[in-house]
Amino acid sequence: MKSIRDVYKIGKGPSSSHTMGPRKAAMIFKEKNPGAARFEVTLYGSLAATGKGHLTDVAIEDVFGKENCTIFWRSNIILPQHPNGILCEAFGPD
Repeated sequence: MKSIRDVYKIGKGPSSSHTMGPRKAAMIFKEKNPGAARFEVTLYGSLAATGKGHLTDVAIEDVFGKENCTIFWRSNIILPQHPNGILCEAFGPD
């Protein structure tokens, strides 16, 4: 049996969909791009509209590093697949 800590996770901010989900996505993306020098993250729809208050930027910057990450907020664009859209891009040193 799993412990209660495996079932429930505590993240930053008031909403797990706005912190833990983007943080997990950033972690997976960073693992797949180990040579990246910097990252750009674009947040869409609801995720962008309420992300500042829910600390979405803090959760993402915890993974990529504040100095290596630029975040773009596009609350006016709602992607057809989900209202909380995220695009991560990796760039080399050049």
